[in-house]
Formats: sequence, C-alpha cells, structure tokens
Amino acid sequence: MKRKLVFLVLNVLPKKMAHKILYRISIKKKLNLKKPEDLNEKLQYLMIYKYGKKEGMYSDKFKVKDYINKMNIKDLNVPKTLKIYTSADQINLDELPEKFVLKCNHGSGKVFICQSKNNFNLNQIKIELRKMLKQDFSKQTLEYHYSFIKPLIIAEEYLDDGENTNPVDYKFYCHNGIVESILVCSERNISLRLDDYDLNWDMLDYTYDKYKSHKEITKPANLDTMIQIASELSKEFPFVRVDLYSIKGKIYFGELTFTPAAGLITYYKQSALDKLGEMIDLKQYN
Repeated sequence: MKRKLVFLVLNVLPKKMAHKILYRISIKKKLNLKKPEDLNEKLQYLMIYKYGKKEGMYSDKFKVKDYINKMNIKDLNVPKTLKIYTSADQINLDELPEKFVLKCNHGSGKVFICQSKNNFNLNQIKIELRKMLKQDFSKQTLEYHYSFIKPLIIAEEYLDDGENTNPVDYKFYCHNGIVESILVCSERNISLRLDDYDLNWDMLDYTYDKYKSHKEITKPANLDTMIQIASELSKEFPFVRVDLYSIKGKIYFGELTFTPAAGLITYYKQSALDKLGEMIDLKQYN
C-alpha cells in the first residue's frame, strides 16, 4: 500500500522531479541529470528525456518476436507463441500442450510455467493474470515507454533444458553491436542468483556477494555464437540488454531490455555501475 501511495504522488509530479525523488528513495543518492555518469543515472536520463514509442515496441514481448523473426539470424530460435489472449477468461487448457508458459507482454512480472496440466492451478493463475493485465508499468516504475504497449497474455512454448524449471538466463549488455559483459541469472526456482562474466568467461566482480551464486557457472558450449547473436540484435541501439537462453545446444531469444531494474539497480557495486555506464553515449540519442 505504501508503494502504491508513493507512485500515486510521483505520477502527478513533473517527470524530472518524480525521478529525483524515486532515485533518492531507492538508491539513497542524489540523481545527477546534468552530467549522468553511471548506468543508473544514464538510464534515468533516457527514461525522462529520450525513450518513447520505439522502445515500447521493442519491449513488447509479443511484437518484438516479429522483429526478431524478420532479422532471420542464423542459429537463433524464437519461442513459439501458442495463443494470445486479451482476457484471462479466454484461456482454455484443452487448446494448449502439456507443457507451456503463460506471461504478459507489457512489462516485468511473473511467468507461470505449466509442466503438467494436472498440477496447474489455472483458476488461481487467472486471478493473478487479471491483476497483471490491469497494471501500468509506465506508472508503477516510471518506465514511460511501456505505456505504448497494449496488454496481452501470451501462451508460449516451454523451454525445457531438462534440469531447471526456469532455465539459466544469459543477459548481454550491449551498445551499437558491441557486447560488453554477460549477466547470468540462475536458480530462479530457489532464490535468484546473479553472476557476471566477460566475453572470455572470466568472472567479473560486479555483483554484491549476497546476490552471487558463489559457484563457477559452466561456460555455454555455444557462447561465441550467443555473443555474435547479441551483437547482431543490438546493432541499431546505443544501449540494450539482449536476453538469451541456451537450451540443449540451441539458442533462444528472450527479450530486449532498455531499462534494467528501471534504472534503480542495487545489486551492482558502484564500480560496476560506473563501468557499465561508460558504454552509453547519450549524444547518440540527440
């Protein structure tokens, strides 16, 4: 309730003021918009002054698939869309395979994984999906480009790596086709762990210890191909995070992310935020 009240107030304030207040609450620092330097500051600047309909289209988890498919990148697979719903009441299990995923297209939120229809509480999930469809992430997180996305529910093929309910997620920080580093997200079904690697798969000391897995994550056999794909997908963007999966030797597209953690990243050390901020040239947005 407190969070809702905070955002009710923030959304009636001028953008610049709202972001400064939210930044102070979340990061415990003054937001520098005159000369933004680290990753968080530059993302805040982009949300206030630059991002709009274009970023909204590429952030739409449904529409972006058409864009990726048209690029026809070798070795890149796009998860199949099984059904599209405008209402949770339209979901019919009889129309779906034994294993599938339900999610919304218009922001960050839960992903509902069905590994067996007999153990899938669809009625409860429909309640949650109804709530999610009503959410406006442009107001909840001040990520205004999400306001250009029409909310939908997507039924999608389940990416089964044979080991994890939620497969390991490889997130490539990119600018203009250059891949800088890789954030690896693992153990989502237990407690999300975050580890960072360079392009040679040497571990980077970016994340605070409490977020790390504290184990060596196996280098994907197809890492070089994944890097090439991330480079291709990011060529036209001054900054984007390209999210990919490696499932049984095949590479799958996840999403394009323009505002990681809404520009309020607290899991990275300041040295990492500074390093990642260096790759964003704000002049390219003029």
